[in-house]
Amino acid sequence: MLGTVLPVLLAILAYRLYKWARGLPRISSTADKYVLVTGCDTGFGKLHAQRLDKLGFHVFAACLTEKGQQDLKQLCSDRVVTMAMDVTSHDSILKARDVVRTHVGENGELWGLVNNAGVLGAVGHIEWQTREDFINTFNVNLFGMVDVTRTFLPLLKRARGRVVNASSVYGRTDPGSGAYGTSKFAVEGYSDCLRRMLGPLGVSVHILEPGTFLTGFQAPEVIDRLMHKSWDNLEPDVRSWYGEDFFEDAVRVFKEVASLGSTNYNHVVDAVAHCLPLPDSRSSPEPVRVRLGCPVSDGSPVLATD
Repeated sequence: MLGTVLPVLLAILAYRLYKWARGLPRISSTADKYVLVTGCDTGFGKLHAQRLDKLGFHVFAACLTEKGQQDLKQLCSDRVVTMAMDVTSHDSILKARDVVRTHVGENGELWGLVNNAGVLGAVGHIEWQTREDFINTFNVNLFGMVDVTRTFLPLLKRARGRVVNASSVYGRTDPGSGAYGTSKFAVEGYSDCLRRMLGPLGVSVHILEPGTFLTGFQAPEVIDRLMHKSWDNLEPDVRSWYGEDFFEDAVRVFKEVASLGSTNYNHVVDAVAHCLPLPDSRSSPEPVRVRLGCPVSDGSPVLATD
């Protein structure tokens, strides 16, 4: 028995040591480092801003609403600058860039960008999701990410900084989310391309793939509301084909899956806090794809594929 268990325990210990060593060395100081985080009104974005503030970073916390800004100001130090940003509006992104420039200077640097903003979009059977549902979801989850990244790349290149893109395990294998999972597959492809093309310029790119977490983003009541919205907007003949029993069963299953989500938000917050204090990409470990909130967490050896 011991001969069987011991190799497994040693393998786990070796992996733990590898994970620890991979985070070394760290930057000597965060006091002169600026990081932009999108989607800070609630959920993980809000938690990222608070954690990075505690680590000593200067944080630009981009919020969609004024309430989001005010709430965050009450929770953070004056190192956190809140600002308005709608990632679906290029003009809004440019205004946010102007705010950043007033703090870092015309030739200043941005150490990190955390592309956290995202929406769940329509929920339900894929036939219940319209072209507009897909467009609206992609506008935030993919095109907003692309626009924000491109806009702030000059500042990131000067710092030889890093980009952290929030994807999802649904971007690897989608059990049936439709527009959301499809957009996250696109985020994976964009991030892989971004990593390979920015690596030679000194900018590292990291992908987060959270599983299901019990935030407001996927709360059962949100699932219920979104599914009823999709169902109510269906053509009568489609609704008739599926029937009310099918719909009610679908709502129950989707809500049950959402309720199984983790409440250990530190899985995700710790991952971002791990990526950002690393030194410049010439001495940092390889960019990683971090799968979170699942039975197995891994850091895929992307350098092998690159």
